[in-house]
Amino acid sequence: MKFTAAFVAIAAFAVSQVSANASIVRQYNALGATDQGALHTCLDNYRWDNWDGQDCGGRGWFKGSHNYKSPTDCYDACAGLLVQAINQGASDVECDDFEGSARCWMGFH
Repeated sequence: MKFTAAFVAIAAFAVSQVSANASIVRQYNALGATDQGALHTCLDNYRWDNWDGQDCGGRGWFKGSHNYKSPTDCYDACAGLLVQAINQGASDVECDDFEGSARCWMGFH
């Protein structure tokens, strides 16, 4: 039981460290109606399928990086912020995350 509690604490700490430097750098909510359900589904699938430049849910999605170690870390850092943006009706949004001098970005337009 102590091992499980310790593992959960370490995992929670790791997630908090990955997402600590992520932020929404652009969000527009007035560029047309969005299908929030479809966008949530797209985001859920985006973690494993890095389909930069593809359309999903009526929007063009992007993900990129400069010296960033892992696209899934980028997703983990930004997904919660993108969910909030989708729930607010975003039709164009970008999240950036920084790890030292490395940067990643993802979102849709």
